[in-house]
Amino acid sequence: MRVVLAFPPRASATYVPLGIATLAPYIEAAVPGTAVRLADLNLATWMWLAGAHPSGMNLVAFLSGNKGQFFNEEQTLAHKQIWDQIRRTMTNMERQAEAFLAGREAEVLFLNLLGALTGQLLDFDPELLGISVLFPEQVPFAAALARAVRQVSACRIILGGAMMSALNVRELLRGVPEIDGVVEGEGEAACAALCAGKSLESVPGLIFRDHGEIRANPKARSISLDGLPAPDFSRLPLDAYFNPVPVLPVLFSRGCAWRRCRFCTHNVSFGGYRKKAVAAFVSEMEQACRQFHVHHFYSADEFITAEDMDDIATVILEKGISINLHILGKPVAGCTRERMALWAAAGCRWIGWGVESGSQRLLDLINKGTNVRDIRKVLEDAAAVGIASTALMIFGLPTSTDQDLTRTLDFLTEVYPYVHSFTASAFALFERTHFARYADRYGLHIDGIQTLFSSRGVDVKSRRLKFREIGSDGSLRSARGALEVAAWMRHRRWLGDPPLEEQLTTEHYLIHVSKTNSMSGMPHSSPADPESA
Repeated sequence: MRVVLAFPPRASATYVPLGIATLAPYIEAAVPGTAVRLADLNLATWMWLAGAHPSGMNLVAFLSGNKGQFFNEEQTLAHKQIWDQIRRTMTNMERQAEAFLAGREAEVLFLNLLGALTGQLLDFDPELLGISVLFPEQVPFAAALARAVRQVSACRIILGGAMMSALNVRELLRGVPEIDGVVEGEGEAACAALCAGKSLESVPGLIFRDHGEIRANPKARSISLDGLPAPDFSRLPLDAYFNPVPVLPVLFSRGCAWRRCRFCTHNVSFGGYRKKAVAAFVSEMEQACRQFHVHHFYSADEFITAEDMDDIATVILEKGISINLHILGKPVAGCTRERMALWAAAGCRWIGWGVESGSQRLLDLINKGTNVRDIRKVLEDAAAVGIASTALMIFGLPTSTDQDLTRTLDFLTEVYPYVHSFTASAFALFERTHFARYADRYGLHIDGIQTLFSSRGVDVKSRRLKFREIGSDGSLRSARGALEVAAWMRHRRWLGDPPLEEQLTTEHYLIHVSKTNSMSGMPHSSPADPESA
């Protein structure tokens, strides 16, 4: 069977899609005779839009040329203006995809782009088209691609990816009947069954249309990560991504080792926690170093425990691999200075810590399993061993008060000398989480569900809820998350002006901190939107 696995817009132009690179070798090993081609339509769209911009190819040349210029702030800011202009066009293409799906007139630029992407998909004459959707912004593009492909091809069209657990699949299938089915959960078993020619009724985790009715098959059991083939990035044009040097995502585990945070959708969207053998995981990075000359990696895990990082670092040092690694971590007492010194020696340059709040009351409320005292010590120790830290913050958590906000701002002021960057997110409420189930208990009034797009009279909704807060007098008021974020941003400016790094993507940020490789003299910054330069 001929299979195309596609990654649609819109994501960052720096992002190499890990999901389809992981599925391809698994499918070919599980179903001999299957030929799988990968199509990164997100990258193709960025290149297409860059080609249509008067200075777009100057940006591409800048990112692939003299690497020293990449660290020149004046040069980077000048080229960022081009990036931002292309990004605005990309955002408009998402709006045009929504118009196309709703039956409204779409711009000629979008229709030409859609035709070009459709042609790229059908060039392989696939019998099965799998579209991997990771982010909400990709959903309208994926649906529009399915509609365009169906007009000229009878191939089976299946959607999958993490986003399928974060939207109403039945509404998607009703609104976009060109989609034959959707896979919820992990895709390996479902893809293998589809490629083997199994009936739709026997494909695990598949939700599909059957004689006008929508049926849902039982989900597949969570697979073991032992023995899974390594992701095959050779099928993707690594030199074409908007990075001055190649940067690859890696995955050590699936699921969450904690799985108790009351705000998190991953408690219901992921299977049980599993991890790869440490030697196999490190070998994947070693292979990429040798095959693609890649030395920058970032972990796509929910977080990696201190114990596992010890083992990973030990194997890296034993093998003598030269890498630069970014991970997410949980700031607990077990992340000692001695441990983090080992991680730094093995190439860990940057850790994003799930700090969330500086109020112990709120940390206990969300069941984070951390305390402010330990968080402060972890951040100080990470700085001491030369690891850059990002404090990942959530503002406007349920029941948050002015006193909680003050405690958080005071805490962030205390740790500011040790933290390289901050992210500030307003609390978002999702279906099936603890806070959604017990909204009244936490003073939350649910107004409805976020609509992603409309098609054929059907509103296709996500799992994100629209909500307001219930005042002590019973009145409804806007959620305070945005107000708290604004308060932090004002406070942040008082602490110091964010420099260049605030505007970098994850990949570019990692390259910068890897070059510095020390907290001494390192400016404070905040990673911004994943599509910024």
